[in-house]
Amino acid sequence: MRNFGVLSAATFSLALACGGSKGVKPGGGGDETPTWVAQGTGAFNVESGKKLQGVGVAPRSDPRKRRQAADAAAAQQLQGGIDALAAGLSKMTESTKENVGDEIAAIVRKAAAAVPHVHDHYVAEGSESALDQVDVGALKQAVQGVDGDDNLKREIANNLDRAFDQLAPKQ
Repeated sequence: MRNFGVLSAATFSLALACGGSKGVKPGGGGDETPTWVAQGTGAFNVESGKKLQGVGVAPRSDPRKRRQAADAAAAQQLQGGIDALAAGLSKMTESTKENVGDEIAAIVRKAAAAVPHVHDHYVAEGSESALDQVDVGALKQAVQGVDGDDNLKREIANNLDRAFDQLAPKQ
């Protein structure tokens, strides 16, 4: 699934459940557990760049419902990170426009919907973990392509790394 829906929770859950994900990796712990499971939700600096990710977990016996619930939880967690990023950008803005925070949030959400998302799944002991991840570099590029005030989009793109660094854990 490459697009991130923001229309409604029902559409969002349905869209994520409709494919694009990698196959389920059976687990049992140990060295096979993906790094993202241990990291959890948040902002991370990794070898391939800066990533915002949401990790959701669903303990259910029905594999289909478990996957849908895990995907929805991961998407919700990622949306929280995107909203936190937008809030940080709102605090950095020099714009004096009224409701500038709402406008920044709308631009960042549109950009997040426009970039490819990495999806992954991991099953261990009857629970499924799902990953929904966005590359911050791609997000920065996407900001310029969405509808919105050009000056504000330029400011968002210039401040995105700083806002991300405030969210990322110190290493």
